[in-house]
Formats: sequence, structure tokens, C-alpha cells
Amino acid sequence: MDKIRESLLVFDLETVLPKLEGNKFPYACWKMPNSDEITLIVSLSETTEHQDINSIDQGFLFNRFKDNHPKNSLHIKADLIFKENVSPMVNPIINDTKIAEFIEQIDSEVNEISSDIVAKPSTNYQDFEGLVEQAVAEIEKGTIEKVVLSRFKDVEIVDGFSASDFFQAVCDAYPNAFCSLTQIPGEGIWIGASPELLISDNENYFKTAALAGTRKLQDNELLSELSWTQKEIEEQALVSRYIINCFKKIRLREFDEHGPKTVKAGGLAHLRTEFEVDYNEVQFEGLADQMLDLLHPTSAVCGMPLQAAKAFIENYEGYDRDYYAGFLGPVNFDGSTDLFVNLRCLNIAEKRVRFYAGAGITADSNAAKEKAETDLKMETLMSLFPT
Repeated sequence: MDKIRESLLVFDLETVLPKLEGNKFPYACWKMPNSDEITLIVSLSETTEHQDINSIDQGFLFNRFKDNHPKNSLHIKADLIFKENVSPMVNPIINDTKIAEFIEQIDSEVNEISSDIVAKPSTNYQDFEGLVEQAVAEIEKGTIEKVVLSRFKDVEIVDGFSASDFFQAVCDAYPNAFCSLTQIPGEGIWIGASPELLISDNENYFKTAALAGTRKLQDNELLSELSWTQKEIEEQALVSRYIINCFKKIRLREFDEHGPKTVKAGGLAHLRTEFEVDYNEVQFEGLADQMLDLLHPTSAVCGMPLQAAKAFIENYEGYDRDYYAGFLGPVNFDGSTDLFVNLRCLNIAEKRVRFYAGAGITADSNAAKEKAETDLKMETLMSLFPT
């Protein structure tokens, strides 16, 4: 090992992560559900658009809500990999000049979140309840069957705010969620605790899940004691049928369905149905890419029929969701690709933090209750935010 690469060994995840804030390097840090292991990857080059999942380099995908086709996903390449209590790993094709540049940047003073990351212009739909009522009217006309509407809240960043410290707080608070911290130059910093798997794919199986319906859990309330309304049950069934129809489109009928069952996501409960394809029983080349094409955006974040619901969102929601309700996750790590819907998330840009949340609107929706549901979802991360 040459001296430059050897000098990299003095750094670890704990020291590197805070110094990446506001730096020029794209990076992604994450914790898988029900795991304590945190992984940080840093790209020493610009992000690129990805190729087919099976052929893509080890890294992290980040995709906007409005980009249906996943070829538009940004790929953060794993040039450097940091894990707790493990020496840094280096992509062997990276030259010493890039590594030396990284060390020089990281070895300098801690960066603050850059003020030149400009928040994209947008207007929030102030009358969310009115928008819900408008959507219900469209559903009653038969134009759409379901539409997922969202809103945001902006909060000013407090002095001394640390994205890495906040990310650690999120990991501690939501052990069963996919927790992530991502920075791409020009896109700001994104932090989230997603409860919703989009796809998981390895040599043994393919998995996806339908997640819908939201209830606040009371103190010491047992999941087995929860009851669900007809509206919540139907909303979850719509998402499940959407997934089954995706399987039908590619003529795949050999899958296992488990659920729906009640699951916990922080202080909230949801209905979840899991779908699994066993590759030992079914040979289906390129299944992950085909399902990713069909699934995103799912009816859990957009609606049904897809194009009509998406058009309603674009025409009336009043702002660009950007990466909220898109998808993100590690690709080809330890032989597995795991992508999650970017929910329960926030974006940091231009000294402000934007929290997002959405609710599924059906014919049985009550506008005040749907707004209250978005407040509950935003509280997932807002409750941890320093004031």
C-alpha cells in the first residue's frame, strides 16, 4: 500500500461524516431496518445516471418522484466505504490524486452546511383540506380512483445544527426503518427514516411490499389490538392490487403474498402486505429492473390510475416534490440491492429544513383527518429537530 492510501487509514466513519457536510463530494450514509450497522460511501467523481441493476457498480441510487423511468436515477459510486470499527475500503481503480484531494479536504476545518445550496422555488398549497375535497370530487366523477396528496413545512436551521448528529438521532429513534443521509452537490442534504420497501433483490429472492393506512399508536397500545376503518383497509388493498397487476404485466404468477398485517413505524402503525419471488423456484432474468420500471411511482405515493393521478398532482399540488416520494438505497452491496420509497424525510438547503408528508385520498376521505395524518407523519422527524 502506498503512503497516500495508507494515510487514509487514520480516518473512520465517525470523524469523516461530519466533515462531509457542505463539502463537494457526493455521499450517502444509511442504516438498514433492524440493524445497528451504519455504512457511509463517498464518490470522488460526479454522480452518473445508472444502468441495469445487475451491471451497475456498487453504490447508492437516488431518484426523484417525477422520474418514472429509473434510468434517471442518480448513482453515487462507492469509491470510498466507511463502516464502524472497520478500516476504510477504497475502490481499486481510484487514482492516488483523487484520494489525496479527498484527504486534504477532510483534514481541513469542519464545514458548515453550505449557504450556496439554493432552495428550489416552490409554493405550498395553503388550503390542503380544500385540495383534498377537490380530489374527492374528482374521485366521485370517476376520473381517478385514488390520489396521494402531499404538503411540506419549512423550518429555519438553528445555529450549530449538525446533519450527522441529527441522522444519528433518527437512527436511534427508528430502529426498524431504513434511515439515510444523502448529499449531492446542488441538491442539498436529504435525511429520512423510510418505513416502505420498494424492492429488495439478491440471488435468492425478489421482494416488494404494499404499505398504506396510518394510525397513531397510543402509549403501550398493542398492534394486535388495533382496528382499521374500511377506508384504510381499502386504501391498502388498492396498493396491493397495484403490485399484483405489475406482476401480471410481466406474466409472473409464481409469487408468495403475506398479509396484510399491522406493523409499527416509530409512533405510527400501518398495514403492510409483503410479496416474494423465490429465485430457486422461478428463473426470471432482469426481474428487479422490470418491476422497478413498473412500480415507481407506486399507488402508495401517487395513486390510481397512475397517469391520471400523477396529472392531478402536477396540476394542483402546487410544488415540486423533488426527491420526496422518490426512491433511494444501496445497490449491489453484499450481493443485494435494497431500494426504499423516500418517505418521512426532510431536505436541507439554503439555511432551511423542509419536512414532507402525504396522505392517500379515496372516496371515503375526510379532509380534516387527512391533514391531521400529514401532521402526524411530519412529526416523525420534526419531533427530533433541535429548536
